[in-house]
Amino acid sequence: MDSKINYAIVGLFVIILSIVLVASILWLSVDIEKKHYQTYQVYIKESISGLNLKSPVKYNGVTVGYVHYIALDYKRPNEVQILINIEQNLQLRQDTTTFLSVQGLTGLAYIEITGGSITAPLVVVKSGQKYPELSNKPSLLNRLDATVSSLLDNLSSETTGNLLFNINLLSEAANTLLSKNNIESLTKTLHNFEVISNTLATHDQDIEATLVNTVKITTNIDTISKKIISLTNRLENSLIAVESGSIDFAKIASTIKDTSHTFVKTVSLVNHVVEEVEITTKTIGKIADDIGTAVQNSRHDMDYFTRQALPEVTNSLRELQVLLNTLRNFTRELERKPNMLLFGK
Repeated sequence: MDSKINYAIVGLFVIILSIVLVASILWLSVDIEKKHYQTYQVYIKESISGLNLKSPVKYNGVTVGYVHYIALDYKRPNEVQILINIEQNLQLRQDTTTFLSVQGLTGLAYIEITGGSITAPLVVVKSGQKYPELSNKPSLLNRLDATVSSLLDNLSSETTGNLLFNINLLSEAANTLLSKNNIESLTKTLHNFEVISNTLATHDQDIEATLVNTVKITTNIDTISKKIISLTNRLENSLIAVESGSIDFAKIASTIKDTSHTFVKTVSLVNHVVEEVEITTKTIGKIADDIGTAVQNSRHDMDYFTRQALPEVTNSLRELQVLLNTLRNFTRELERKPNMLLFGK
């Protein structure tokens, strides 16, 4: 049985498959998400080795575009003109700067954009220019090279001579420091340190006991300090009490002074009473004389007086005499012991 093959169908299938394959390749190669770019120009005054077309342009490390054109500008022969395409939605300001940066150890370079405050105006196309221009600053390697060159230029022969002179002085000082005598002294010092260390290791128990005693002494001193503080507080309270007692004593002294004045007045009154009693006694004596005269004149009345009134008069005179003696004794005791009025006998 012979198989019949339709070559027309096979050919059509191959053509359709080829068309689908080409369409797929074209579809995958086309950038579906089309981005719009704004072109800026940058002038660099240094070598741009490693920078190529399509090299990335980064803003603070984020890729925002690529290098579109590199050429020399004959109007500015010392500078290289570079056109870069930046995403259109990224608005660059006039204080935005660019610099050339190298990526890792590969030597491939790219354009780095930095800066740009929100308040600064946008970059615009100046008169006579086709694209807006971004300012550029030297790269890190260029700045480092300039700094080193300036430093080497500033190192004059005089500075170099002073540096060599200082190095010689330092060498002489090092030789003096490492002389035989100093080494021997250092060896002896280390030996002494070793002896001291061995001695301390031998008497470590004594040292520990000394430290313990020191701690105890410190504790005792702390206790004594607390007691001294307590004694000081008590002494302060005692001084306050003494001050209060002195105030009370002053009040007592004032009271005694007032009592003394009262005592003087009392003595004066007692003396006055004694004088009055003496006057009264004299009056009574006169009355007695008058009575005696009256008795002589009137015997009858005398007999009556003798029997009735004389005993009472005699008793009264005796009582007055006793009262007079008592007042005199009291006056004498009061003069001898004035504090009787305060404390009694």
